[in-house]
Amino acid sequence: METQLQSCYFTKKGPSLVTLFGYATKSVPGLEINGLGKYGKAIKEKIVFVTRSRQLQIPLKRFVLNVEITDDLGDLEGSSVKWLEYPLLLHYWYLAGLLPISKLDNCLAIGSLTPSGEVVEPINASVVELCEEHDLHLIASSDVETPNGVIDGKDLFGSIAELSFMSNNPTAVMA
Repeated sequence: METQLQSCYFTKKGPSLVTLFGYATKSVPGLEINGLGKYGKAIKEKIVFVTRSRQLQIPLKRFVLNVEITDDLGDLEGSSVKWLEYPLLLHYWYLAGLLPISKLDNCLAIGSLTPSGEVVEPINASVVELCEEHDLHLIASSDVETPNGVIDGKDLFGSIAELSFMSNNPTAVMA
């Protein structure tokens, strides 16, 4: 099984689209995150912790998640990489067959994740514009309108895990 999901990386010019792609294979079980350098291991461990603390049954497969960050975005910064945590969790649980959604290829998600399962979403007008420009459905729990519709994150995760969602101050994201 393979899929891709869109997310954002915040730069001084605003949000830039980032593609997350991944697959699951019958190999040595585990989770691997590529493309984030030193930040990848910490995000992986957070995702594993959140998954285990909810006692979710993950199939014995190898899950590989990749982040395609182009060179024009510059060096990776922790303040921007953290907004990829929620989409990576979403991507992992989708590949594990835990989410009631048929495909993620035309979706965008963004947010940070705490070990206790709190998701903070930095949804603002520029993120909504990015969805409109690239014809993407936004996965969010915030009360926001987009031309392509919003998939409610609370509904998506509601049946399998208790995650709490918070909106972030949009001006803080762009700083």
